[in-house]
Amino acid sequence: MPYCPRCLTEYVEGTTTCEDCGVQLAPGSPPDTPPQTQSAGSGDSKLVTVRVFTGPTALLDADVARNILQSQGIPSLVPGETSAGVLPVLDVSLLVREEDAEQAARILQEYLDSEAASPAE
Repeated sequence: MPYCPRCLTEYVEGTTTCEDCGVQLAPGSPPDTPPQTQSAGSGDSKLVTVRVFTGPTALLDADVARNILQSQGIPSLVPGETSAGVLPVLDVSLLVREEDAEQAARILQEYLDSEAASPAE
């Protein structure tokens, strides 16, 4: 399957351009290492996986986590997000800049891993 060399989104055969980035798709499967990205004023930043979501709600869970990070000023990326509706996805990675990884992991742990105290009804 072709993929975008910039965001690593996979597309169905016959697609030639990434819907998000507008770049020409590369043949084959995306590499295992995430792409390099540029952020304003900081040069090249390496993207790292901060969390992997699994199961039938993986994409939804990753989107919630991405919104949490965005509300805290941490940019993040879910590779393959646009093709998830067409193709079944088992694991969804949430990527952040390497310099934000520790803070992002801590924030996600606070929001997603804490047991919510809810009254028994």
